Amino acid sequence: MEEKNKNLIFYISAGLIILAGIFFRILFYSYARPFWNDESAIALNLINHGYIELFGKMDYYQAAPPLFCIACKFFLIFIKKAEYALRALPLVFSCLSLPVFIMLAKKVLKSKTAIIFALILFALNYQLIYFSQELKPYSGEVFWFLSILLLYFYIDFEKRTKQNLAAAAVFLAVSVWFSYTAVFALAILFLTMFANNSKKQTILLFIPSVVSSLLLLPRIRELSSDSFLYNFWAAGFIKKDFSNLFEILTGNGFFYFPDFSSKIFIGILFIAGLFFFAKEIKKPQSRIVLLPFLISIFMSYFDIYPLYLRTCLYLFPVFLIIISKPFDMLNSKFQIINYVIIGFLFAHFSICTLITDYSQIVKKEYYRETTQELLQKFTQISKSSDILVVPMSSKLNYEFYKDKVSVKNRNIIVMKRFFYEYPEIERAYSRLPEGQTYYILLTHSSDKPLEYKNLCAFAKRMKNTEVLKDKYYNALIRFSN
Repeated sequence: MEEKNKNLIFYISAGLIILAGIFFRILFYSYARPFWNDESAIALNLINHGYIELFGKMDYYQAAPPLFCIACKFFLIFIKKAEYALRALPLVFSCLSLPVFIMLAKKVLKSKTAIIFALILFALNYQLIYFSQELKPYSGEVFWFLSILLLYFYIDFEKRTKQNLAAAAVFLAVSVWFSYTAVFALAILFLTMFANNSKKQTILLFIPSVVSSLLLLPRIRELSSDSFLYNFWAAGFIKKDFSNLFEILTGNGFFYFPDFSSKIFIGILFIAGLFFFAKEIKKPQSRIVLLPFLISIFMSYFDIYPLYLRTCLYLFPVFLIIISKPFDMLNSKFQIINYVIIGFLFAHFSICTLITDYSQIVKKEYYRETTQELLQKFTQISKSSDILVVPMSSKLNYEFYKDKVSVKNRNIIVMKRFFYEYPEIERAYSRLPEGQTYYILLTHSSDKPLEYKNLCAFAKRMKNTEVLKDKYYNALIRFSN
């Protein structure tokens, strides 16, 4: 009876945590936050290209998987508002990942306390909630990575029918077209199954996946040779002497736990978790958890795929399982230690995040790009002869939202290059024709504070200067020369 009550408490607790995670994901999604620069780039690809064209190279240096793009575009048939339609699939993947995560956690962790701890951190993590409402493939990468690892515990060559095994083979083959990082999970699943199952049957199961990956290989090779992506990924590549490994790991810690001040506890739990899983390396449950980190380090070390911030979001659930492992290893007579440590960490986590992240979601205090509002403001306050200048950094937002505002008959100049430093801004903007009034359209991005500061400094040297801005560096900067 006591065990039954414990199970009841466990499932009620898990259910409530999952519902809370879904609530925050749907709430954030419901705001239909305007697209930022990268989202606008993907949205333009989806709207301007047909379904078949999405299997080819994307414009604007984007690298989203083909079936992810096609499925996102499909939602436009049923949902007219682009911000809702194109983010619907990331939301679905993020919500589905919650039950998949707890199913995997139950397979590799023994203690219900450890499982609940891992689930709390997974369901309520701000970055996972944020990417559930962004038009990027990251939440899908989490879902597919978890699902592929979980399949290890459900593929039984002796008990499963040929139809079930065929369905699993198709699922695995399709995964890489929704998520490029699914290739890593496929490699982990194959290595683990090959060591513990019939070699012949394992190879047969993975033949469709190999064929599917080979068909996708030209697209992946394009990405790996793209200089723009390589420069973007460079911060996540481990140096050959491993001198920046600690910097990368701590950078990820600050990214995934931005408001959790006691990061030292997370670091201690991570190291302890790695040690305990390594002690049980002969068990497939341990290999299915440790191999993702070994492969991710290998990929980063050889400059194939970065181990950094949002690009390794797929790995974050495995990280949470590792830091929960130490609570499995405490003897039952020390169970009170489990409760004390978890209680402290959860209380600290909750206080930090509720005060900051969750309150920001509820109050809508998050970065937003008000391109459409700025364009409407421009049409209202400017004269017909005034000129709108669009910096290169705001071009994609402008391209996506310009048709929603009547600016077709206005004078518009789109800059051809990025200008951030003051000298280059002064040289570029001083060449604009004299005797005109200009409005610079500047929409939010992480690199905008410097650009905003220098554009304002330049405008103040001109005549008729006015800056209409908000705290997110969205601005209309007016000046006459």
